[in-house]
Amino acid sequence: MRWLAAREFAGTIDRLDLDRLRRPDALGPGELVKDNRIRTVARAPDPDRPGGPGLIVKRYKFGRPVDRLKGLLGHTQARTEWKVSRALRAAGIPACEVLAIAVRRRRCVPREAFLVSREIADAVPLKTFLRDGLGEAERADPGFRRALIEEAADLTARLVGAGFRHHDYHAENLLVRPAAPAGERLFVVDLHRIRRGRVDQRTVLNMLGSLFSSAASPGITHEGRLDFLRAFLPRWRGTPDVSEESVQSWLGRVEDAMRGLRRRRARSRTRRCLVESSLFTAQATGDYRVRRRRDFPLEAALSAVGLHEAAMAGGAAGVQVYRQGRRTEVTTCPSGSVPPRTLNRPAPPGRVGSGRVCVKSFRRPSLPERLKDCLRPRSRARAAWVAARGFHVRGVPAAQPLALLESRHRLSGRPDYLVTECLENDGTLPELLAGPSLDARDRRALGRAIADLFNTLAEREVYHPDTKPTNILVRRAEGGFLLWLVDLDRVRFDAPMGQERWAKCLTRVNADLPDAIGLLDRMRCLRQCGRGRWSAGERRRLARRVAALSIKRRRK
Repeated sequence: MRWLAAREFAGTIDRLDLDRLRRPDALGPGELVKDNRIRTVARAPDPDRPGGPGLIVKRYKFGRPVDRLKGLLGHTQARTEWKVSRALRAAGIPACEVLAIAVRRRRCVPREAFLVSREIADAVPLKTFLRDGLGEAERADPGFRRALIEEAADLTARLVGAGFRHHDYHAENLLVRPAAPAGERLFVVDLHRIRRGRVDQRTVLNMLGSLFSSAASPGITHEGRLDFLRAFLPRWRGTPDVSEESVQSWLGRVEDAMRGLRRRRARSRTRRCLVESSLFTAQATGDYRVRRRRDFPLEAALSAVGLHEAAMAGGAAGVQVYRQGRRTEVTTCPSGSVPPRTLNRPAPPGRVGSGRVCVKSFRRPSLPERLKDCLRPRSRARAAWVAARGFHVRGVPAAQPLALLESRHRLSGRPDYLVTECLENDGTLPELLAGPSLDARDRRALGRAIADLFNTLAEREVYHPDTKPTNILVRRAEGGFLLWLVDLDRVRFDAPMGQERWAKCLTRVNADLPDAIGLLDRMRCLRQCGRGRWSAGERRRLARRVAALSIKRRRK
């Protein structure tokens, strides 16, 4: 392995313990910064500076064939960071100093690479500082927030003015040193995502949208974005001043870029449930193609499916049947490997415990249905799997997906299975309303919860075409109710909810509610739908339209 190093650092390379970086489990909490399937990042002391700033050592793994192919056909990420670091420092832009790189190859194919850079002393990511340290800094200096925003604007203007495009320009990739003097607080990192060339207006909008999205309140608020643009635009354009109209216009375009960025990130995070990622994995058995969470073992998924089929065949201990239809069946089964709901990373073994899981089978009872399912780009089970993950990514209440088992022989009639967490609920919406325990206060709280659910769907641009009451699960909570949607195989994302879709969704709910729910409760709920989106008059007209459509639906 040949090293390319700065002249003053060449003699230090042999004294670095790189073997420890190959064993992340041997690194202590203060040493290990990050470890995933792409790279391991660790802190290490500098042998030549015992009391000074240490070193950041990255090891790139090239574990996937696509990573090895990229390293073979182009520059490795280590080589890119080396070149970009020198270009940034030559342009006077504060960035981390890359001291040495090395790539180990086998038959010209890269197998691992190392990058050593100088640690920036007393620096924390800007996002962390805005969340945890900004309040203390503002108490000591009331103008600190504005000064930091103007410094970030100046750094951004210098970066794009010198022709650098940062394709991952968010608040985690800006480091801040709070104690440093003004003008020397911010540094750019994650240099392998920087390219040099022509920087057009679209690139600038995307960079600002990424920065503002990641540094949201209490960091860069709406007023902070205006202050940022007032400082950024003159520096970037090279003009003494810009009009307030131009600043407002730019803010509108940046917010459009933020919405587009949120959509792209949500789509990307949703699709990760179909590929190898830090949270999900794929494998195959003799009968199924399996996708599952890494902390939900294959044996647990197969066991849950076995209990489900035993219950459908005549009964199984501890299994509760919720639905038994021609095309779908739903049960809840005991399981010894249920990961906690709150984690977006694989749970350690100590946090995986016993509980219940929900199993839904998707059957193809006839030959035409099997042929139709073969022609679908996604099976119904896979569509429900993706939708459950998409709900979780977008913050819409739904069950957490655990495993997907798709039959390898669709024409054989073998069903597909979706395994999710089992939600603690009091039943479906009609079951709750049919009970005798709802008083007037409960009905108002339930109406608000239903309106909030549909407002959330509209805000996150999620369209559920089958919002009948039996597809809404309800649980009593302190001060109100919690609602979840089920039956997700027809859900569509990035689908704006216009008034036509609002009317269709609300009509399905309203028309199928029991007659015991009075007109006043129904209209109160309908008038709360769309609050903050439409005026009171528009909401009243929508409520009247839904009421009229519900009468027609009931007559059919």
